[in-house]
Amino acid sequence: MRSARFLALALAVIAPIAGCLRLYDSSPDGDASVDAPNPDADSDLSAFDCAVDLPCGTPTPGQASVCGTIYDIETEAPIRAPNPTRQACTAITPDGPCSLRIRYFDALDFAMNPQGAVPLVADSAMLDDCGRFRALDLPRATFGFIGIAVDDAAGTDVRHRLTSVAVSNAEAGGDAAAPQRAYATAITTDELWGTSAGLSGMTFAERGVMVVVFLHAGQPVSGVAVRRNDLGIPADDLYFSDPGITRRVVAPAQTSTGTNGTALVVNSATPIAHDGVGGAPAGCVWPSRLGSSIPGTVFMQRKEAETPSGAPCP
Repeated sequence: MRSARFLALALAVIAPIAGCLRLYDSSPDGDASVDAPNPDADSDLSAFDCAVDLPCGTPTPGQASVCGTIYDIETEAPIRAPNPTRQACTAITPDGPCSLRIRYFDALDFAMNPQGAVPLVADSAMLDDCGRFRALDLPRATFGFIGIAVDDAAGTDVRHRLTSVAVSNAEAGGDAAAPQRAYATAITTDELWGTSAGLSGMTFAERGVMVVVFLHAGQPVSGVAVRRNDLGIPADDLYFSDPGITRRVVAPAQTSTGTNGTALVVNSATPIAHDGVGGAPAGCVWPSRLGSSIPGTVFMQRKEAETPSGAPCP
């Protein structure tokens, strides 16, 4: 009798955990079909807690895997359901992560034609109501960078701008890779930026904008000015006056990053090198990375200070 009660208790504990680990496959157009089991996911008990990142797993040789969490670009807070079940999205919800669509692209294809680029199809992919995503065994990007793009789920009201980040093939190599931050940009955020910047006509996202964040040890750094091809771009960069990490108020007269460490860059029509000057700790620099302001898109790029040899800045 005692053994039977123990078995019943064990099953009661295991069943909800197993339910939290369901995956769905991504179709070529980015929509989801339900519940494609994956052996790696079935042993992934970390999916039981929203605060724990999902491991990417080790991809098949020649393939790539990416994982991470979707954040709100205005508040830098993870996008989660109000009462997350910690299960994969199997239906579209009015808001929260399950109202969003996440797709993966060759970053160069996406930069050249974000609306017409063909998504990379993973062997299995998931997005859960904690806002965590994982794509296992994606084709490696020919250009060397995989674009992660977030917008509204197909068939829903348009409430977000298409927003992307880029991950190198090397960063998509498996368990050793750090979880990635993808971003969603609400239309209200884009409009707030435009209003505070005094834009008329098209918004930042409609024109195409890079959001560049300068960080040291994960914290935003003030006093940094963006450069393009080693030159200042005073006509094409704007900064925020927010007193904290939020990104709400653009200050047109400001010439370097404020407390949130963030710049907006326009008129980088094709992928081109961007870095920064100022604000870096002694002996450190801001890494130079390709980026572009893609019409109809918000492109996010986070830059961690590093030593001249490319090591993390102490």
